[in-house]
Amino acid sequence: MQDLDGKVAVITGGASGIGLAMARAFGAQGMKLAIADIEADRLEAAIADLKSRSFEAVGVRTDVSRFADVEALAQATLAAFGKIHVVCNNAGVSITGPTWKMSLDDWRWIYDVNFWGVVHGIKAFTPILIDQGEPAHIVNTASTAAFLGIGEHAPYCSSKAAAVSISLALYSELIAADTKVGVSVVCPGMVDTQIHRSWRNRPAQDTPWSDRESADVDRRRETDAFQARGIPASVVADQVVEAVKAGRFYVFTSARWSEMIGRQKDILLSGENPPVYSWGPDLRPNAQA
Repeated sequence: MQDLDGKVAVITGGASGIGLAMARAFGAQGMKLAIADIEADRLEAAIADLKSRSFEAVGVRTDVSRFADVEALAQATLAAFGKIHVVCNNAGVSITGPTWKMSLDDWRWIYDVNFWGVVHGIKAFTPILIDQGEPAHIVNTASTAAFLGIGEHAPYCSSKAAAVSISLALYSELIAADTKVGVSVVCPGMVDTQIHRSWRNRPAQDTPWSDRESADVDRRRETDAFQARGIPASVVADQVVEAVKAGRFYVFTSARWSEMIGRQKDILLSGENPPVYSWGPDLRPNAQA
């Protein structure tokens, strides 16, 4: 999709972080924007921001864990703009803690957003993109964590690994079906976003393993400072735009992360035990299992 001007982009999780950065980057290419988010107030602010930049944009409050919401997003976009060309299944959440201490609600919440959000986006939008018969593109947001299995991040890492696998399968299927729809999977490393505060959007009826992320002031300050050391979301967004234009499948944020994943490949093929990764300032293996 070399020419994005006048085309239509849909972005879930679009009111903040990577999603909002994508909206700004696609808007700068002349695209019309449909922004979805579960947070109504942030969504309203995001739409105001985009319109202040003279972008044509609409906002649709959407809970990606609900297929009916994602279907409604697709129909609202068609009602507003008539067509859809780029779909970014970007909404994501995270929680930390030992795997065996996670509540079942912890797991369900992460998978409802990170896994089912991608599935719902593919199910709702792909038939529309195929039937239009025009060049189009699906962008699924995964993570380098999908390839690493970081300690205390099992739900997040495994759900993002699923997003990579789904994207690979979809890529092959759309080529085999001779469509004009491309696929990219975004695998960022550390990005300066608020994903570490995902608990703000947890369903009220959930019973999480721990509220330490929201209740522990010292830990909150520590994680805020850690997350802020990530790259700007705008860097990821610019790479996504270029990937869509070039029809490139993998989107990595730096050579450092590509090299880390390369080392994982070598370990896998050699049959060695994996390194022990724990979340820290540099995310380096700190021991050998």
